[in-house]
Amino acid sequence: MGVTAPRSVAASGGRFSLKGAGDVPDIIQATYEYPGFVMSYEGVMLNAHGVGGRTPGMRYYNARGADDRPNGMAFYGTNGALFADRIGFEIYPDPKPDRSGPRMERKQVNTADATPLHARHFIECLRARKQSPADVENGHRATNIAHLGNIALAAGRKLKWDPEKEVFAGEPAANALLGRKARKPWDLI
Repeated sequence: MGVTAPRSVAASGGRFSLKGAGDVPDIIQATYEYPGFVMSYEGVMLNAHGVGGRTPGMRYYNARGADDRPNGMAFYGTNGALFADRIGFEIYPDPKPDRSGPRMERKQVNTADATPLHARHFIECLRARKQSPADVENGHRATNIAHLGNIALAAGRKLKWDPEKEVFAGEPAANALLGRKARKPWDLI
């Protein structure tokens, strides 16, 4: 989308149904403000419907029945929505094409689970000492978005992000959640 990081993030949700030792929320709604657009992410793990809805002819990851869609993510932007799981995605354009920005087209794609391919690429890069197709900078930027949403959820308020320094402006408690001290013997760096 031509940007590297959001300007701010706010999130709500929590752990309402899942039981056990984990701390992953079963509902999270995160809103990211970028220069020129807003992105909203939601994750729902309360039941087998996941992100909801099914398109005839599409296969869904771990679906076991005619109506369930148990895994996936939903991203809502100003020009459309993207629903994705490990084996495909669907793009739903904004039905009101008078908005600014490029007009998205309705699209759906099924593919194979890419996890084995990613693992093979990783091993091949190690053996050949080559750059990975998904370089560390792209990986950092992509995973950082999820981390920022989780930190905003833990903080319980909107946080302003400084993408140059990679810190939350004036938020020492939130900044403390950006990393952790490595335990021995993995503390060499």
